[in-house]
Amino acid sequence: MKLNYRDKVILGIVLAIAIVIAGYFALIKPKNEKIKSDSDRLDSLEVTENDYKTRIAQIEPLKTTINEIVTDTGKVTANFVGKDEVSDPVRLDRYMQHFAVENEVRLTSLAVGDMTETGLNYYYMEGKDIGSGLRALADINGDYQKEVDSQNAEANQLTERPVSNALTTQYGIEATCKKKDLYKFMDAIADYDKAVIINSVSFTRAKDENSNSEEQNDDEEKKRIEPDDEVEAKIIISLYSVYDLPQVKVDEVQ
Repeated sequence: MKLNYRDKVILGIVLAIAIVIAGYFALIKPKNEKIKSDSDRLDSLEVTENDYKTRIAQIEPLKTTINEIVTDTGKVTANFVGKDEVSDPVRLDRYMQHFAVENEVRLTSLAVGDMTETGLNYYYMEGKDIGSGLRALADINGDYQKEVDSQNAEANQLTERPVSNALTTQYGIEATCKKKDLYKFMDAIADYDKAVIINSVSFTRAKDENSNSEEQNDDEEKKRIEPDDEVEAKIIISLYSVYDLPQVKVDEVQ
């Protein structure tokens, strides 16, 4: 069939449109889809990047916080006796020996207990609530109960507070010394800057082999003992230890 000029123009336009449409589907549409996919992936990566930047920004403050916790914990644990220093009877005796030597207390017997875990209970005065029934009848405005609550506030708070534990080693000794030196020995332990506590002390006049006098009542006997008199004492002491918090290697944290 022979086409005239007008038909040829129309056919050319149709072919051009067909080529454009084919090119769109063959080249442009996949490219657009890839661009959209890459854009979505870029958005996701930017979210991840911001998340990493946020985490990185938190590392330095976290390192500082960790170091402060370790430092503050070290100040507390420094008040306790080093666990390794009292881990066996020989080391424990060596650790405590200077108190006796410096205060002229002569040990005659030694008993060392095994290290155990013990709760560190709080010390407070526990008052008796006397006449609570009568108080309740008269307490129209609640003022009496408020006064009682105020007086017992510290004790109530401490009873509700969790009790911490520590490692405890007991050091029991029998010794002879002058009465005044025994008191110096106890004062030295009381003033010591570590967690060492005297649990109990008892003493009597040192036996005089040349004396045949009958035993006196303990209270009367102690009243008669002068500072320079020799005494025989029994003392039980507790030493408290904890595990040290090691320095965290924060520079190696990734």
